[in-house]
Amino acid sequence: MKYAAEVIDLLAGFPGRKFKMREIINHVAPRASQKQRTVIKVGVWRVLAALEESGQIESSRSDTPRGAHVRYWWKSITLSSKKHNVRGYNTAGASRP
Repeated sequence: MKYAAEVIDLLAGFPGRKFKMREIINHVAPRASQKQRTVIKVGVWRVLAALEESGQIESSRSDTPRGAHVRYWWKSITLSSKKHNVRGYNTAGASRP
């Protein structure tokens, strides 16, 4: 896929941050003409669809009414419980040195 590296670099560089298609296209080709942006949008959309299908990213497509801006974001790998640190050890009630 033509724009996969640029899209992955942007989204993976900011896990959890939500990007509009316009922001992604501006990252991929900041100086593109309007005609070029239309072509780039199709390529970027294909990359996003493949990443979403593989489970790497999420989107607000199901929550967004037709015609509104869909946002895309890289899934962040974090633990849901604040009682565990990065390595998964239980830190609830532990004293700090």
